[in-house]
Amino acid sequence: MKKSGSRSEATAMALIEAALQIVRESGVKSVTHRKVCSYAGVALGSSTYHYENLDNLILDAFAHYVEDVSSRYEDNFAGATSDDDLIDAVLQLTEALTTDMGNAILEWELLAAAGRETAYRALAQKWSERARSAVQAYVSPQTAHMLEVIWDGATVQRVLNGKRLTDAELRRMVRAVLELDDSRSYPKVKSDGGRSSKGKAAARTRRAAASR
Repeated sequence: MKKSGSRSEATAMALIEAALQIVRESGVKSVTHRKVCSYAGVALGSSTYHYENLDNLILDAFAHYVEDVSSRYEDNFAGATSDDDLIDAVLQLTEALTTDMGNAILEWELLAAAGRETAYRALAQKWSERARSAVQAYVSPQTAHMLEVIWDGATVQRVLNGKRLTDAELRRMVRAVLELDDSRSYPKVKSDGGRSSKGKAAARTRRAAASR
């Protein structure tokens, strides 16, 4: 991607967001220079100025998506101080992934591309590694991997079949996996009951979402 100042960078970001929106609506094959520029509200030549070809634009768009969603995963798991907090975080993550169909589509489009091309596979692996790393602050790598399998599988099942897998059943599954890990540990809560403000906010958000 070519870069030359803040205005140019803003245009490039608009192109990236436009490409992602097109993928959400109608898939990767629908992304064209003309359509991207139309969605972004920029001159027709803007996409070819910033990107030599559509492949580079789409790859950059997915890289932006992976960075954004990875940061949200990390925030979601931050501040856990108990099994209950971590279970809440897994349920909140699953709920977020299944209620935002646009992002679910982006994930599946990325995984489909990852099956064909190494550049996309590297992006998908980066996302997976960052998600597991966020959980490994509390549990072993093996447990983090099993939890990832649970939230990935639960997401697919809920998108396809609704909540046949109930929150209570999902909680039992996650708790069973956690209880297999004798090495799991959490930051100690201070005597004033204080977690960091970020941790408190994250826990409140998780519990509020879980109670809905």
